[in-house]
Amino acid sequence: MNYKFPLGRDAVSALLPHAPPALLVDRVLSFDGKSTHAQVDVSPEWDVFRGHFPDRPILPGVLMIEMVAQTGALIGVLGEMVTKGDFLAFTGIDKARFRLPIVPGDTLDLHAELLDVRRNIYRFKGMAVCNGARALTVEFLASPLTFDS
Repeated sequence: MNYKFPLGRDAVSALLPHAPPALLVDRVLSFDGKSTHAQVDVSPEWDVFRGHFPDRPILPGVLMIEMVAQTGALIGVLGEMVTKGDFLAFTGIDKARFRLPIVPGDTLDLHAELLDVRRNIYRFKGMAVCNGARALTVEFLASPLTFDS
């Protein structure tokens, strides 16, 4: 399938099985077959900021990891590596390093790269970048998950 980049939120929603508030990628800027560059606008309206932390809201690291994982899953979908009805689901996280707090109003550039595939396990590396500085580096694993209709 041919896509015209950037892909907006509606296109991302059609590609991933997530729905708000779990759909965290706002747009895909590029895809080259092995890597994807996406973005998310960190909204001050997100419920998570009411409690993490009310006087100094910071995006939880686990949500940053999920954002990068969704960016990686898009590689499988855009690259037609998974069959229709399947999705790449998290199976492991390695080497996660948080380097910068992310606050409401920030825009994160999300990068994921497919490193290899062995026995139906996909290995990725990814990062989240804010204003040119790395906020997160992570490696993760995913495998196809079939959604029965």
